[in-house]
Amino acid sequence: MKSLKFIALFLAALIVAAPCVASERAAEPASAQAQGSLNLNNGIQAGMALLSLYKQYKANGKVDLTNASNITSLLSLASNIKGLKSGDNNTSFLSGLMQGSSNLVNKSNSSTVLNTLSSLAGMNINKDSLKSAATKAAVSGALSKLSSKSSSSTSNTASQASSLLTTLFSGLK
Repeated sequence: MKSLKFIALFLAALIVAAPCVASERAAEPASAQAQGSLNLNNGIQAGMALLSLYKQYKANGKVDLTNASNITSLLSLASNIKGLKSGDNNTSFLSGLMQGSSNLVNKSNSSTVLNTLSSLAGMNINKDSLKSAATKAAVSGALSKLSSKSSSSTSNTASQASSLLTTLFSGLK
């Protein structure tokens, strides 16, 4: 019976991790990455990813990294802010960010958003760290349902990214 539960947990972890493979394509760096600078398209893509994460945050009260859609959005965000540095001339990127986020990012909060995104850009957010975090969270959640012990273990990078976004989102709108 215990081996059956273990197999079920393993399969559940695989099912949770499988969408991460599909998200790899969605998170491919935009064309500006080849040029070494961020442009309007990067801003639009990052804004759309940020808006998607924000909507989920407002619905659930947290950034849920076990949600495949959120993992895809975070990977897209990470690839489109790669190289972002606070204090750089980001006018075109910021314009795209406002447009892509449907004005969730605006002139009054743009400085805070850019600083947070600059911090995220410095992290090694990749499909492997997020897949690991999602798998561990899913297995941990399944184990806590099977036993009364509750353990929370996610990758450090994913946890830091989630924390930064939670802090940012709590100050928006």
